[in-house]
Amino acid sequence: TTDPNGCVLIADYCNHRICIYNPDLNHLRNITHESMSRPHDVKVSRNCLYVLCLYNNPCMLVLTLEGDKLHSLITCGEGMDVSYPHFFCLDPLNNFVISDLESHSIRVFSPEGNLLHTIGRKGRKQRMFSMPHGITITPNSRIVCESNIMT
Repeated sequence: TTDPNGCVLIADYCNHRICIYNPDLNHLRNITHESMSRPHDVKVSRNCLYVLCLYNNPCMLVLTLEGDKLHSLITCGEGMDVSYPHFFCLDPLNNFVISDLESHSIRVFSPEGNLLHTIGRKGRKQRMFSMPHGITITPNSRIVCESNIMT
C-alpha cells in the first residue's frame, strides 16, 4: 500500500516488520513492534497504520506512522470475530472489510472493531465464497473480492 506522501509500505511476513520505501523505492526504514507477529497486510488511514497479523490475537494492530502501538482490535480464531483473516481494506468510513478464509465470508467491522456485517458463506452461488482472498472497495463503495471458485 502507499501513504499520503507516496511512500510504499510492505508487510514483511517472515521478518515480522513493515518495510517503508520512498516513492523512488529507496528503503527508508522498518517498523517493528513486539505485538507484531507475521504481518500479512497493511493499510494507511487517518495518520495511522493498520496491520493485519495472522498469528496475533487480537489480529488488527493500530500503530502510529512512527510505529508506536495505539491499540489492538478484532479477535481471531475459532468462535471469535474472524476465524482466519487473510486480507483487508478500508471503506470510505474507515470500516475494516476483512476476507475470512475459514468461514468463507467477508466481515465488516467499525473503526472501533465492532462487527457490522457478515457477507457470504461457503458455496458456489452468488454471494457465496470459497476461501475469499484479495479484497478492495470500488469508488462507488462496492466490495470486490477474489475467491477460489472453480467452474
